[in-house]
Amino acid sequence: MLCKEIDMKLYIIANRLPVKVAGTNGKFAFSRSEGGLATGLDSLQTSYEKHWIGWPGICANEEKDQQEINEKLQEMNFHPVFLSEKQIENYYEGYSNSTLWPLCHYFFAYTLYKKNFWKSYREVNAVFCEEISRIVEPNDWVWIQDYQLMLLPGMLREKFPNLHIGYFQHIPFPSHELFRILPERVEILNGLLGADFVAFHIHDYMRHFISATKRVLHKNFNLDEVQMNDRVTRVDALPMGINYDLYHNVIADDKVHHTIHS
Repeated sequence: MLCKEIDMKLYIIANRLPVKVAGTNGKFAFSRSEGGLATGLDSLQTSYEKHWIGWPGICANEEKDQQEINEKLQEMNFHPVFLSEKQIENYYEGYSNSTLWPLCHYFFAYTLYKKNFWKSYREVNAVFCEEISRIVEPNDWVWIQDYQLMLLPGMLREKFPNLHIGYFQHIPFPSHELFRILPERVEILNGLLGADFVAFHIHDYMRHFISATKRVLHKNFNLDEVQMNDRVTRVDALPMGINYDLYHNVIADDKVHHTIHS
């Protein structure tokens, strides 16, 4: 029997929470995170109970600081993943932004490879997996966001074979000719195929992903679907939009109007 939609939870998993934390010694300030991903998904309208899991923007090393931040964020259905400065350096600034990001944007000459980058990338994806595993229920839905967490769908699938898992890529997926030079291409593709549904902004990125999967993993697609043992992974192109009413109606706010023209 299917559960009612209202009884289920949607967990949005992203590198960053839509709220960032700043401060020291127990004195913390909470403010809205910048960026299109957080802005776009924060306005998502759904009858599901919506939760976020991600890094809170601060490297809190003390257990008491982590506890205080966690308690405050839990009130907003936000679940922080605490990372060290070294992890941020190697996983985020390193593998994510110095290896994957240039490659996906066809800046091959700027792509930087280091073993410790990849090691940290796997480590942090595993940390996210542990945090999700701690709170997710079998009938919940997990929606993983972007290139910082490309291994996470596969990690979750190993622990929860029947979990509903989606993945959305917010940057381009490069052509097979370029993607195949990535030393970790097999692990990355297998990680993504752990999802039930993999989506990209445009059809070209979707086509590149299918081509890479066929050539690297020798998987056979039936149009937009590939058989993964006892389940199917579907791929699609879904351009990310905005909450039109939210931004259109804001011009009627006198405070906003005054700020724009002041």
